[in-house]
Amino acid sequence: MCMYAPGGCCGCDVLLACFDPAHRIALIRRDAPGGGRRLDLPTTRRRADEPYRQAADRLAGAMAPAGALRFGKVTGRIPAVAPGNSAQQRAERRLFTTHAAARGDLHAPGDGAQLVWLLHGDAAAQMTHLAIADLDLFLQGYAEGWIPDGWITLG
Repeated sequence: MCMYAPGGCCGCDVLLACFDPAHRIALIRRDAPGGGRRLDLPTTRRRADEPYRQAADRLAGAMAPAGALRFGKVTGRIPAVAPGNSAQQRAERRLFTTHAAARGDLHAPGDGAQLVWLLHGDAAAQMTHLAIADLDLFLQGYAEGWIPDGWITLG
């Protein structure tokens, strides 16, 4: 699982938006760089030549027993930041949607992490450090059903 790095995302290129039946989203609370605590989506970094979906399956398996999370039909594609912006340079990322039948089915991956459930509007406001354009609209549209199935490019 990814740990935090100064300035935002640590190079993790797979993120999960895990929804419960009430459309709350599971966030991970961990220590942030420089002290304090920060909320984040569950994330992982792909291994060499590992497809995005396989990495998402691996992350889901680290958070729940087999079959406890089902993948949604919408995936967010977060393009790489333009080469001229060295402070935020990173590779493309993918945001997979998942559903837990019950909140108790999930646990936080990694040591010292806690799972926190927030409504989708509150969750997006806690994750501005991820620098994902329109994350709030993506989460709202998915939870409310007005984003069509398939790939959605964010940003």
